[in-house]
Amino acid sequence: MADCISIKLWHGGSIQQADSEQRYVGESKLISVEVDKLSYFELVDYAMETGSYEFPPAFFMFYSKIDDGSLKRLDNDSDVIEMGLSVTAKSTQVIELYIQPSSQPIVIEAQPSTQPSTQPSTQPSSQPISGSDQEATEADSESDQDDIESDQDEDEDNYDDVELESLDGDDDEWKQSVEASKKVREEDVLSQKALLEQCLKEDGEPVIGLKDQVDGYSSYEESDGDVHTPGESEEDDIRGTKNKDQVPFISDQTDWKKFTWVVGIRFPSRDAFRHAVRKFAVSNGRNLYIAKSDKNRQGRILVRCVKGCPFTLRCSFHKGKECYMVKTVNNKHNCQRNMNKNRQLTADFIANEFLPLFKSKPNWPAKEIQLAVKKKYKVLIGNWLAYKAKGSAHRKLHGSMKDHYSKVGSYLAALKHVNPDSTFNLVTAPPADPSSCDTFFRLFICFEGVRKGFLAGCRRVLCLDGCFLKTFLGGMLLAAVGRDANDQMFPLAWAVVEGENNDSWEWFMCQLQTCLEVTDGGKGWTFISDQQKGLLNAVALVWRNAEHRNCARHIYANWHKTYKGEDLKGVFWKAVRAYCEADYNEAIKEMKEMSEDAAEAFLKQNPKCFTRCFLDTHTKCDVIVSNMAETFNGYIVQARSKHIIHMLEDIRVLIMTRLIQKHTQMLQKDVVLCPRIQFKVDKAKERAIQCEVFPSSVDIFQVRDHVDEVSVDLIRKTCSCRKWDLRGTPCRHVCAVAGFLGKGAEEYVDPCYYKETYLKSYQFTIPPMASEKYWPCIIKPLDPPPIKNAPGRPKKKRKRDPHEDPKKPGKLTKHGIVMSCSVCKGKDHNRKRCPSIGQTSTTAVKRGRGRPRKNIGQSTSTVEPTGRVESTMQPTVEDEADDDRFMEPGT
Repeated sequence: MADCISIKLWHGGSIQQADSEQRYVGESKLISVEVDKLSYFELVDYAMETGSYEFPPAFFMFYSKIDDGSLKRLDNDSDVIEMGLSVTAKSTQVIELYIQPSSQPIVIEAQPSTQPSTQPSTQPSSQPISGSDQEATEADSESDQDDIESDQDEDEDNYDDVELESLDGDDDEWKQSVEASKKVREEDVLSQKALLEQCLKEDGEPVIGLKDQVDGYSSYEESDGDVHTPGESEEDDIRGTKNKDQVPFISDQTDWKKFTWVVGIRFPSRDAFRHAVRKFAVSNGRNLYIAKSDKNRQGRILVRCVKGCPFTLRCSFHKGKECYMVKTVNNKHNCQRNMNKNRQLTADFIANEFLPLFKSKPNWPAKEIQLAVKKKYKVLIGNWLAYKAKGSAHRKLHGSMKDHYSKVGSYLAALKHVNPDSTFNLVTAPPADPSSCDTFFRLFICFEGVRKGFLAGCRRVLCLDGCFLKTFLGGMLLAAVGRDANDQMFPLAWAVVEGENNDSWEWFMCQLQTCLEVTDGGKGWTFISDQQKGLLNAVALVWRNAEHRNCARHIYANWHKTYKGEDLKGVFWKAVRAYCEADYNEAIKEMKEMSEDAAEAFLKQNPKCFTRCFLDTHTKCDVIVSNMAETFNGYIVQARSKHIIHMLEDIRVLIMTRLIQKHTQMLQKDVVLCPRIQFKVDKAKERAIQCEVFPSSVDIFQVRDHVDEVSVDLIRKTCSCRKWDLRGTPCRHVCAVAGFLGKGAEEYVDPCYYKETYLKSYQFTIPPMASEKYWPCIIKPLDPPPIKNAPGRPKKKRKRDPHEDPKKPGKLTKHGIVMSCSVCKGKDHNRKRCPSIGQTSTTAVKRGRGRPRKNIGQSTSTVEPTGRVESTMQPTVEDEADDDRFMEPGT
């Protein structure tokens, strides 16, 4: 077959009979068509473009047969193939093609041509076309010309972002933060359920259809220009505007469960057609596959179903439309819906369909993914496919880890551009292979606005703690959190490190010291942390002159494992919270009376680091727990599930927003003291009514209450109970003196708690930063940290003590109950491991139900040969004396 053939297309007129000769009156155009691309719809498109005919075709096409010169009508691809074979047989490369409008009925009689003429003559057909056939064809054509209207309603899914509440405070405030964290988690669960319902929602009704089958038509003005490109002249754009409004396409609102393939559906690319096939196959449970895919021959794609099923779908490139068009369709199926396997349901497809849910729920369990796929597509998938879909979704959301960490350089450059005075320190590890790039190791961040605010209005008190990151790469986030004038958290600096060890904490404390410009070893500073060994060593080495307090909650958790009981618990916290040594010694004496071992273990914990009576008074802070750091960890709990850049951005936005919110809220309050401090002062005033004041001088007073007598010095700002010295807020004794002098207790509050001091902390801000596409281009390849595969399933939650968070709230746990044996009544074992069972011949008899009868005699048992046991009762002396119990009345 020839590569190309020439077709002389006659259009714009009709076949007319004149002087026993039929000729075509109209215009002609010579076109060249490749044989491989020759098809019925290809010729229809050429006719529509050349003669401005409407779609669906409202005309007939005839060609002149080479062998006998008769006219043959083209109705399908078979006729086109026959025309191509006739051209090949006669070695002719020019075909006369005539277009006759269906509105002009004609009758062509068979009459051979004798001589050529200047006007194109129609060669008479050997088989005349009858009027009945013509009318039937016209009726079919008219039925195909139904008007198709499109009315698309785009539904936008709005996902409300759940905002984290401010989780800050001490003791009571810490409890409030825990409740707020639970509330946030509940809201997250509700939002994720709503999002899941949205993803599982059935597809909408078909918006547009070709005979209620094709999805729609769109005008070329509303299209992207991929399917149709208008010509530059009127000759190129000869179809007119009427036909531009009728281009079939598939939209996002297609109801694939009701969709039916028809010839003529167009796609801008091969991938678009493949995606439509995938959506159709998964939605209808058909195990379709790509049988043939040839990019050279018009990009042909052949789709078939399972073996034995007649379903066929063929799509190829349409040169006239510059798009891919469905050209062969067989919608019949004899197979059943497949629920166990569908080769089109890939991990990438699942990731795309549930991408919003994967974004809001990074740790979506595999079982829930399987249930979601089963509910939406009626297909059962395995755990492995669910995990692959989860990994594919994370790659789409965050990219590959190497690409993600290679953006750290650009991210830090963008931060440095908007925060030139801030501290950003990136540490990388050299590669093992010299040909590869460096590996991410550590990153320290402290914003200048936060640093200035801390130094301007916060006390020199910092809580230190680390929390693990919830990605598969692991790592830890170390943080230093201060306290503002309202006794709320003030995050100062944080760092991403490989783990919580001596080296990482020492590096973090050095970075913190450099950032705060401390050169005297931390004199006048106070740190509060748990008993993490690496942290204890780092503070002692870098901040050697600073006061280091240990968290009393962590100490009690370890101490309580051995020494249990409510009485010991009460005396423990009595000793820890004692403000003066006298009260502390009294509590220790009481503890020794209860348990010498418990008191000895308490004293071994170095009470000077966690009891209030030994704390320094210069910081005006009596806190002995690290709740501020724990509160910050809960504040960023959602961000810790993301990879490093997204996590750091979420933290930056949270802190940036918090600074301006706290400043605005305090400006609206007409107060002198901060609200939390005013509440504490009011509480002390209520208790001051029980005190009597006896002046010793102008500034020194003796105060007596129902418990004790103390001395108050207004010049030195001290009280014998040490509460005023340590906290900076007046105790009940000072409030009583203030009332005696006719002054307000607020006058004796340390200035660090004033509203003006609070506003100084929040007067600085963090500048905003644009998105990734505006970052400077910094080429710095960086490998992610190595994955540490620990044995077992990765843990998402920290280990909790049994008494800390019971699994069944509202039910008392058995924590603290000592195991006892029912045989020997011993402790720390049960009857299964009782050593007395093997030593004695007596065995414990299981007690029967009900109240046991009182023993009224001695029983003797005899065993007969049959195995039956007979028992005889012999009364004892005591029984004989009490025989009147068994006598009837009157005897």
